[in-house]
Amino acid sequence: MKPIIPILLFLAAAVAGCQKQTDWLDARVNRSTIVPSRLSDYQSMLDADVMFQNYGYLARVSSDNYYVTEADFLSATTDLERSSCTWAQDVLGTRVPTEWTRMYLIIATANICLEGLEKLSAGDGTDIQRKQVKGTALFYRSMAYYNLLQHFCQPYDPSSAASLPGVPLRFSADVNERLGRGTIAQVYEEITGSLEKAIPLLPANVALKTQPSQNAARVQLARAYLATEQWAKAEVISGQVLADNPVLLDFKKLNSAASFSFPTFETGNPEVIHYAEGTAVSLMTSNKMICDPVLFNMYAGTDLRRTILYRQFNGMPIFKGQYTGRATPFAGIAYNEVYLIHAEACARQGKTTAAMQTLNQLVATRHSAQFSPLSAGSAQEALDKIVSERRKEMPYTGSTSWEDLRRLNRDPRYQRTLTRKIGTATYTLAPGSKRYTFPIPLLEVQLTGIEQNERP
Repeated sequence: MKPIIPILLFLAAAVAGCQKQTDWLDARVNRSTIVPSRLSDYQSMLDADVMFQNYGYLARVSSDNYYVTEADFLSATTDLERSSCTWAQDVLGTRVPTEWTRMYLIIATANICLEGLEKLSAGDGTDIQRKQVKGTALFYRSMAYYNLLQHFCQPYDPSSAASLPGVPLRFSADVNERLGRGTIAQVYEEITGSLEKAIPLLPANVALKTQPSQNAARVQLARAYLATEQWAKAEVISGQVLADNPVLLDFKKLNSAASFSFPTFETGNPEVIHYAEGTAVSLMTSNKMICDPVLFNMYAGTDLRRTILYRQFNGMPIFKGQYTGRATPFAGIAYNEVYLIHAEACARQGKTTAAMQTLNQLVATRHSAQFSPLSAGSAQEALDKIVSERRKEMPYTGSTSWEDLRRLNRDPRYQRTLTRKIGTATYTLAPGSKRYTFPIPLLEVQLTGIEQNERP
């Protein structure tokens, strides 16, 4: 086997591991591909744990919603945690992080399934089953490309997206294929185009929320529209999700004394649309998950998130509000985000009343009975409130905080300089810094010759 693209080895190992656990795939491995043979094989590949687990931690650790003590920093399990926490220039060194390998594993799996669908015999599976496999593969591939963009490409700017490098777009199961990076615009066009195709192919409802539904694809599409400043499209597609009258948890009915506030995957959180998990990291576990004081002070006295999302330890607020219902980080899609996307899209278009109506539908469920609805005298004031609520509502969901920092830093009204003081050292990350973009893994650059990101 020629030593090209370490993802192949990861994919082979992942499939082999799933085969031992569930005995569902009779796979054979040659120099460049793994070849299943039945529709049920493809569905099983897309249902495997690797598709919705271990979505990485670089963005969460690099964000600013948590406070790091010197003792916790020094006791971090890996150098990668410390280097991402302090926005080091050589943050990766020779490491190939999960944020790269896991996403290209998902892309490779999706491509195998999409190629295999074209070769199935006519009698293998129903039309509905085939559509679901295709829609699922398109959804996962799009989500993986979106995550890659948020880590390894500069933030979207309409004036430069057509010229700045994206990430390699792979549409073939042949992982030995050498590709360039294309542009940011091209990757976003692939994401939105594939999700638009996926929506009608997917079921409206799924038995397990680890499988994507139509609304999961709609929200992922709305995320992409928000990131690319297509406000009208973001409003429409998020509005389609809200038209289903989704259930929001009433925080007044939750147990603030519980170790974890929300239902688990097994018991069912009604706000979760698509379930996915991030990678646990020692800097953000147990009593180390200290909320940044600036963020915690943003919660008003009537805001139940102060006790539902956090518990007190040694006088400090410790986050306990994962939508997984346990210590595992949540990296999926939930209805609370849909309300925030729709509200922002409305405000960006000057629709102040609609923006505040949507925002208050969400925020009212997060406050005590003494809560008074939020109001805004202008679209700008509405946007200010929505940006604040996004930070308070989803402080540690996937890479959401990191994504918001990247895109909002383009607007002087929302720019923030991040600062960490650890011992006698002070570290900062300025708005617009190229350290908001992680380097392409060195091994990938060496093997493929693709362009490296600047990270001065």
